[in-house]
Order: sequence, then structure tokens, then C-alpha cells
Amino acid sequence: MWSDRETEHDCLGYSSYVSVLATISTHPDIAPLTLGIFGSWGSGKTSLMRMLQNRIEADAKADNKLLTLWFNAWRYEGREEAQSALIHAILATLKQKRTLGEEAKTTLKKLAKSASILKLGKFIMKSAISLTPDIDGFIDCFSEESDKLADTMEGFERDFNELLKSVGLERIVVFIDDLDRCSSLKVIETFETIKLFLNTPACTFVIGADAEKIEHAVGEVYQVADKRRREDYLEKIVQIPFNIPEQDQQDIACYVGMLLVGRHLNAAGWHKLCQARTDFYANKDDALVTCFGKWAGDNKHLFPPQQSALVDAELKDILRYVPILARGLRGNPRQLKRFLNILALRRKLAEENKLTWKADLLVKLSVLEYADRDFFHLLVENVDPETGCSTLIEEMLKADGKGDESSSQLVTEALAKPGRLDFLKSEPPLGGKTDLSPYLFLAQTSLSRIASTALAPVDEQVQALVNTIATADPVPSKAAAARAASKDPAIAGAIVKALVTELPRVKDPATQTHILIAMQTICRRHRDLFPLAVRAAESLEPGQQSGVALTGAGLLADAKAAGASVSDELIAKYNKASPLAALVGKGRGRKEVR
Repeated sequence: MWSDRETEHDCLGYSSYVSVLATISTHPDIAPLTLGIFGSWGSGKTSLMRMLQNRIEADAKADNKLLTLWFNAWRYEGREEAQSALIHAILATLKQKRTLGEEAKTTLKKLAKSASILKLGKFIMKSAISLTPDIDGFIDCFSEESDKLADTMEGFERDFNELLKSVGLERIVVFIDDLDRCSSLKVIETFETIKLFLNTPACTFVIGADAEKIEHAVGEVYQVADKRRREDYLEKIVQIPFNIPEQDQQDIACYVGMLLVGRHLNAAGWHKLCQARTDFYANKDDALVTCFGKWAGDNKHLFPPQQSALVDAELKDILRYVPILARGLRGNPRQLKRFLNILALRRKLAEENKLTWKADLLVKLSVLEYADRDFFHLLVENVDPETGCSTLIEEMLKADGKGDESSSQLVTEALAKPGRLDFLKSEPPLGGKTDLSPYLFLAQTSLSRIASTALAPVDEQVQALVNTIATADPVPSKAAAARAASKDPAIAGAIVKALVTELPRVKDPATQTHILIAMQTICRRHRDLFPLAVRAAESLEPGQQSGVALTGAGLLADAKAAGASVSDELIAKYNKASPLAALVGKGRGRKEVR
């Protein structure tokens, strides 16, 4: 399993970025500086920042004139002292990591008192663009004691500069993480703290956030609707923005491969694996699997016994689906980790429950669930509980290559997405005869829509199935009938009774046919319900609708074979509506319904 926390292992090729950003962050001619590390949720911002912090600290060990600090803004969300928490965190770090003389201690106490009573809400900027502070409001925020020590903004900055010089610091680099998880007000307060109080040449701020969420905070707090003005605000605060590049397919393949290999390694093994990333990146498809496999074989001493062979099998099972993962997860590292963790969990559950399953099918269905979630839910909703086969997939394969559209709108829409059918047919194929039961058992904890239906009160379950059966689309109707037939006798009976009531109200012949087919399917499993189905057939006038007549004749023949009372007049009514109906009745009458 893989931790959802940030990592310092460079599986994403960040080392070149880190090298350049470390130089910029500490360059004496670029100060003061606010560097923005921008990216969406799960894109690797925190990991990149951790790598950057480690590089800066490693480069600064020789002269000891630089200090770094990690500040998690979200940790202070909702706390009253959050407004001055950043200043307190910096002062606390200075006190902890530097030896302070008496003069420095006095200055630190002075700054701490000032920071403790700041009420930033009273003097948040009047203008998001001009950044003009409310100096009078600022002065009012100090107590009498701190007023004597620092009665202006310049006094605060001067004291802070003196403190840094007294402890021998030329640069302090503050990493602010998870800012975009905070409320809009806290986002703005943090930016104002940076701009107003710590605007000193000795300071560099590295902010990790989603730029769009920061712009949204600007718009919400300052009531700025214009996107350009929101961007202007961000540009005034952040001198150098760095947007994490989107991972391409080869990046993702390397990342997934390194995660699969690396989870079996110790720290020394991880270091060696990361050094080989360039070699991995130069290979594609099967060659990449071979390259990883060769590396694992050449470094068996870094793995527990027998683990290198397991790694090779995992690589072959999973890396082939990287193109689909790339499309479905858009290269998001956190989502990829989450997918691999779910897959690993399901493998263990399959082994623990002694299921009959195939590793490649488990991977393929998990990929489908992740990359094409809505379709996966449709696929599950249309699975026959008895056979484990998906009616939807079966009908999609039947419709493949035909010029005319399927009679099922659901199938037509499912076939409309490019590449979907090719994926279903690719090895290992998800054909209509594939038993999906073990895989759906493993996926059931994440199938929220299906689970919520299954756990609903009985009347809701009944109504949901009746509504799906009583539609003009044959595929979901057929699948719902199969699910209804698998229910216990009480629920199955309630469904048939509801269908008996629904049938006379329906005017569409296709829907009438589907209701009759559903009752026939359910009654074959629950034979004591056939009298209800006969009553439904009595309420219907087949007229000239041959489909209704044929289906009704088959239902009546099954009912009679099962011992239900069926009048000759009723049979004649259906036979009259279609010449083929009489043949169906005779054929079915010779067989006992089982």
C-alpha cells in the first residue's frame, strides 16, 4: 500500500525543477520573494515543496546562514489566533533553532507581544489592487505596551530585520502549505501578513496552492467579479509563479512502475530506484516493463525473498492500462496512488475470501471503474445476479458493426463514446458471458449508488425495480427483471403485484411487452406468483400488437405448465392477436416450467 502523504522520493521527475527553484529561492538579488507552487489537488505540490526544502537545507549546511520553516495554514483554520499564527510560528522557529543573546530575546518578546494582539480583520486592505493599508486601524490594534515598542508598520519590520541579523541569518525561507484548503478570509489574511509585516529582504515565502482557489478567495472577500483583477491581486503578492506541469503518459507510466517496484524496497533501494528514473523514462510499453523487470532482477538484494518475481507480474498486469489511467485520472499522482491502493486491497480481499478470479480482469474492471465511472455503474446495474453477466455489455457486443442503431437507447449511448467498445473487447475481453460476480463483490464498498439501492427500505427497492422494468428500453428492463427474480419471495411478490397494477396504465406496446417479460422471468423463479401474472394478462388487450401477443402467449403457456389456472378464452384472445402466438403456446405447453 502507498501512503497518501507527500513523498520525498522523486518518482515524477521533479529534480530539475527543484534544482532551479532552490537557486531562485535563495538568490541574493531576488529578495524579498514570494514563490507560488501552483497545481490542482493531488498534483504533487507538497512533495515538490518538501524536496525543495530538503535541497535548500542541504545547500545551506556549510555556512549556517539560512533557516527554513514549514507552516501548514489549514491547521490553524477556525482558530482565533490564526491571524497572527504565521508570525508566531516564525518567531518560535527562530527561538528553537538559534542561540539568542539578551538583546535578541528582548526584540523577540517585543515582536511576539505585537503579533499576539494583532487583529488583522480590522485593517484588511481597502483595495485588493492598490494594497494600500489602513494605517490608523493598524495602530489601534496594539496595546499600550506594544504601542511604545512598535507604533508603526515600519517599526515592526525594523525590529524583525534586527532580530534576523542578531542571530546571523541572511535568509529565512517559509513554506506555506495547504493554503487553498482554508476559508477565503484566512487565505487573504495570510497574504496580508506576508505583504505587510514580513516584507523584508531576508524573507522568501514558498506558497503551495491551487491558483484558481486563491483567485476565488480574492473575489469572495473583496467582491471582485472580474477575473483579470483577481489575477492582478495574485500577481502583486506572488512574484514568481511555478505551475506544476501536467504529467504525460510516459511520466505516468514511470510513476506507476516506480510505485509498484518501490513499495517492496527499503530506503537505500528507493534512492537507487530514483537514480534510474531517466533510464525508465526512455522506454515505452513492453520495453518499459522489461526495463523495470531487469532492474528488479539486477537488484534482488534490495528486495525481500521472492519479491522481485511478484513485482514483475504486477508490472505486466498494470502498466498495459497506463493510457487509460492517464485519460481517466489526468495524471494526478494522488489519484494514481489511490487507485493502486484500492487495487492492492481488492487483491488481498480476493485471496482472503478464496474467490475464483483473474488478476488481469480485476485490474481491467478497476481501471474501468476509475476511468469511466458512470458507465461502470450502468454496467453493474445491468448485471444478471444469477449468471453474473452484464446485459449491457452483451447487447453492446451484439450491436457492434450493425448499421442500424440498437433498439435500446442505453446501448446506443454507451456505444457513442469513442474507444469504450474497443476497451471492452481488448484482452482480457469483458464479453457477455464473463462472470463479473467476484469482481463486483470486491468493488461493492465503492459502488455507492448500487449499495444505497440495496440497503433502501423494501418499498423503495420494489418501486425502483418496477420503474426500471416499466420502460421502453429493453436492456435495463431485462436486467431489472433478473434482479427482481433474485429477490426473496416477499419482495418478488410485491414487485409482481406492482407490475399487475402498472400494466393497465401503460399504453406503449414496447413497455407492455417488457412488463410481461419481467413477470415471466420472476414467476419462473417464484412459481406461486403465476396466478398474479395471469390476472395481469387478463387486464390487457393485445389487439394487433404481435410483440405483446407473443410475449403474453408465452407467459400464459408457462403459467399453465406450472399449474396455474388459465382459461381457454384468454389463450384464444392472445392467439387471435398473432398467428405466431398459437405456435408459442403449443411449444411452451409441452414443457414444464422449472
